[in-house]
Amino acid sequence: MSSDLGETVVDIESLMWSIYHHVRDNGGQVFEGGSSVEQATYLREFARRSGAKVIAEIGFNVGFSSLAFLEGSPDTRVVSFELDARRSVQLAKEFIDTRYPGRHELVVGDSTETVAGYAGAPCDLVFVDGGHTYEIAAADIRNARRIARHGGLVVVDDLIPWYPWGIGPHRAWQEAIELGLIEPTEYLVDGRVVDEIAAPGGRAWGAGRFLGHPASDPPGITAGERATGSAS
Repeated sequence: MSSDLGETVVDIESLMWSIYHHVRDNGGQVFEGGSSVEQATYLREFARRSGAKVIAEIGFNVGFSSLAFLEGSPDTRVVSFELDARRSVQLAKEFIDTRYPGRHELVVGDSTETVAGYAGAPCDLVFVDGGHTYEIAAADIRNARRIARHGGLVVVDDLIPWYPWGIGPHRAWQEAIELGLIEPTEYLVDGRVVDEIAAPGGRAWGAGRFLGHPASDPPGITAGERATGSAS
């Protein structure tokens, strides 16, 4: 982390409050689930250290993680995949476009289809923070690998199997490692680097690097497969 981490935390938190109030004060409904200050700070510094310039995120919500990535470098571009264009999403997009004109793209729709069909530039980094079922999380990880450059970086959120909403993402992450799709590099629980994910903790995520090439994937959930329950 940078030596001015304390200042970075304040900057990120202030921005998060700004976009939150913009959404709420203009009639948008803000739900739980956005990045914490600790996670947003981590994402900003992780992207900055890695030199990532093209970043994708699966899950936009009210734009906290987008803010973090875009603040990391003035020439970073971010594409966000979000399920629908509800008012809170539109307002968050409005805030981001005003602050970072021309640097953010929003793709609306089912991520198991939209990510697989994305034809933009290969991504240096993909942040996976979408659906919480195993089927969706597994598809998101595989599709993230398809849009990443060879050896691209990945961060997967909600690796908290002690909570119901973390069981699916944690299983999908572990499976991706076992199948040789991801090489993990570090784990964090509530913003602290740890050797392995373990309770207690309110938020946990893992970072790593994509391995191999999608064309050589072993059998499993195919890119773009909808979470119909047929995949297991």
